[in-house]
Amino acid sequence: MEKIALLTSGIIFMLVSILHLVRLFFKIEVKIGNHIIKLWFSFFGLIFSLLLSLWMFSIVKG
Repeated sequence: MEKIALLTSGIIFMLVSILHLVRLFFKIEVKIGNHIIKLWFSFFGLIFSLLLSLWMFSIVKG
């Protein structure tokens, strides 16, 4: 059961990293209220979520 949870988390983090990559590639603007989220935040989001995803997958494999 624990492996299923880790695999699910890994897939979700991978999807989040893909969404950050798409935002960077297409330069999609994100607004929250009156604030525009800078594009470079997605670079850090991409790296962080990708590393978390790879970590979850490595735990499931090992």
